[in-house]
Amino acid sequence: MQLSVQGYLQQRKRLNPEIFPYLNRKYLMDFYRSDEPRLWKGYLLIAIDGSKAEVPNSKDNRESFGNSGNQHSGKGQVRALVSGMYDVLNHFYLDIEIEHICISENELAKRNLKQLKKFGIRKPVVAVFDRGYPSLEFIDFLETEGIHYLIRLSSNDYMAERKRMQSADEKVILKHSSARLQKIRKKHPERYEQMQKKGSTLVRISKSTLPSGNELALMTDLPDTITAEELADLYYQRWEIEKKYNTLKNKMKFESVTGKATVYVHQDFWAQVLVYNMVQDIRNSADEEAAAAGRENRNKYPMHTNENVAIGLFKETMLKILLEPEEKKRIKKLGELQEEMERYVLPIRELPGKERRKNISNKYKNNQKSSF
Repeated sequence: MQLSVQGYLQQRKRLNPEIFPYLNRKYLMDFYRSDEPRLWKGYLLIAIDGSKAEVPNSKDNRESFGNSGNQHSGKGQVRALVSGMYDVLNHFYLDIEIEHICISENELAKRNLKQLKKFGIRKPVVAVFDRGYPSLEFIDFLETEGIHYLIRLSSNDYMAERKRMQSADEKVILKHSSARLQKIRKKHPERYEQMQKKGSTLVRISKSTLPSGNELALMTDLPDTITAEELADLYYQRWEIEKKYNTLKNKMKFESVTGKATVYVHQDFWAQVLVYNMVQDIRNSADEEAAAAGRENRNKYPMHTNENVAIGLFKETMLKILLEPEEKKRIKKLGELQEEMERYVLPIRELPGKERRKNISNKYKNNQKSSF
């Protein structure tokens, strides 16, 4: 039976993209209901971050996702806002939300976090956020959901309260002033009465100085038994979600959508996340073996498998495994795939942090001049 490209795409329109998040939950559910997940001081550590993603330039997508441009770019380029929820220590994407570029990242983060209940997670959860999330209404949402949080504050967030702090790490009362309540009433009327009755929110703010001289201010509800240094280290662990989004985008071609209709965007984005989790599941087991072999060989650095090679091996092998009718042969081929990944290992080096360089270059170089 032959099928044209047009016929294939027409059939794909009948595929509900919600099947992919459903399969992702089913794939990970047993893992999170067991005692296998790695924890940080008894907490499941997740990071949430939003990013713009390129989607095909079509009328359908422009209406669904909007465009990102300026006064010089006319209509602008079509972009979707993607908010990802990532398990930092176990290396799985738990959820992504794909929406119009004008939607608030806080609202997408709420949708991410509401998906946690579907996994049946039994351990307490701490969510780490970068700047842009610390609204009173969002903190109230986290408290209502029973989710612990660590949020980096921008230089102008809650400045009045921060100036009144007597030490670098203490409990701070954020009053629900009329100005703050008016913003909540305008954007989140469903929470206005609750926030008005509550009157204030108690948080812990920890301040430290970065090597660049700038202030690192973190807001959390974690107890005082966790030191300020541990909070700073916890915040830096969120960098994992940045690295893994880079993996999705540049190594797995996350933005390379195979059709112009909006349904293809949702299908392809979620399919790539599901495939990433399958690769990482096998790679987690391979990493454990590689780390054990590294310790046995007394290597200077801990070892892990090469991510680029692991993705390539998975791409070449997984379809053959899925098409294999005999279960014993499938299990054997899966074991061989893991063993092949273990052959390609790299050291994990803890490189010293460096201040980001901001070069302001002139129009002309002083070591090059055109001749006339």
